[in-house]
Amino acid sequence: MTPKPALERLRKRAEFLFVRQGARAGRGCVLIEARRKAEDGPIRAGFTASKKVGNAVARNRAKRRLREAARQLLPRHGLPGVDYVLVARQTTPDAPWDALLDDVGNALIRLRADLQKGRAAPEKRKGPTPNSPTESD
Repeated sequence: MTPKPALERLRKRAEFLFVRQGARAGRGCVLIEARRKAEDGPIRAGFTASKKVGNAVARNRAKRRLREAARQLLPRHGLPGVDYVLVARQTTPDAPWDALLDDVGNALIRLRADLQKGRAAPEKRKGPTPNSPTESD
């Protein structure tokens, strides 16, 4: 059995912002953002948890769980040359492990289909955009 390749990590803010402009798939325990960086290249992953997740202990636990889920699932469901950001939700630190793996796996499968079909454009966001006219204009 060949060993799974080690995932490369996203570490700089600019890398996270680059991925934010790509495709998204949300499930109960996780939101995953993905964007193609190169046609052939390593699978790279970043992990984040906001203060909505909880205190520092809860955020670190959530990120550890997401790192392990990504280590298990990205080599199987990820695409080469794509950067992924796994965003923890409030339920991530305490979710049953099987449910977390299901959510991450389903989101990765959805993103894989979207990226292969070229539907990686960001979804429309609710609310006004910074340059859109408002009622007062």
